[in-house]
Amino acid sequence: MSDMYKAPQAELTTGEERGDFGSIEKGIAGDYSFSIGETISEGWRLSKGKKRTIWLGMLLYMVALLVITAVAGFITGVFTAEGDASITQGLIYNLITTIIGLPLAAGLTMIGIKIARGEETSGTEVLAYFDKIIPLVIVNFLMGLFILIGFILLVIPGIYLMVAYIFAIPLVVDQNLGPWQALEASRKAVTKNWFSFLGFLILALLIVLAGFLAVFIGTIWALPLIFIAIGVAYRKVFGGPHGA
Repeated sequence: MSDMYKAPQAELTTGEERGDFGSIEKGIAGDYSFSIGETISEGWRLSKGKKRTIWLGMLLYMVALLVITAVAGFITGVFTAEGDASITQGLIYNLITTIIGLPLAAGLTMIGIKIARGEETSGTEVLAYFDKIIPLVIVNFLMGLFILIGFILLVIPGIYLMVAYIFAIPLVVDQNLGPWQALEASRKAVTKNWFSFLGFLILALLIVLAGFLAVFIGTIWALPLIFIAIGVAYRKVFGGPHGA
């Protein structure tokens, strides 16, 4: 039986990784080093001089979402309906905003990844992945479905998948993997150090919460740090695309 990852590995592994750059093959095999402290520390170091890029990306993301929300509201009649909108109108409205928002969120994630890899990027990166909207919709649907089923099955499988799938979306846009391949590559790689990634995500959440509690001023540092730290974690596990 052929290995479903054989072709992507051959295409995406550069053969000469720089520093602690991983690859699809190494990630799935667990052949990478991941430390919560080192990842957060590097994210903090790399955020110096890059906060403006992250915040510009977030600003464009929020503006684009506002536009999408307004357009979807008028198309579905949610904003113009007299009284309460119907359930169908609400579902269509949520579907439109979710679908269009996926490539924007992927672009925001890629800003952090590219900074972590030392690549050129800008805030407009959030607008660069609409060509991936179909695989992004599929991977997001499958991810949500499997996590929901996991929570129905005694909760713990759902928590496991929430952590294990953290790299699925960037694998679609960055490594050009199909939805199922991206989900499985992320799951298999993260499972090798699942508790470390759980700890990393909990710490990331606490840092962001602390930023908000500090009269929101702390988010100026906290959000760029976390986006770039996620990029550092991704780089350590999967590296970059073919030719990077």
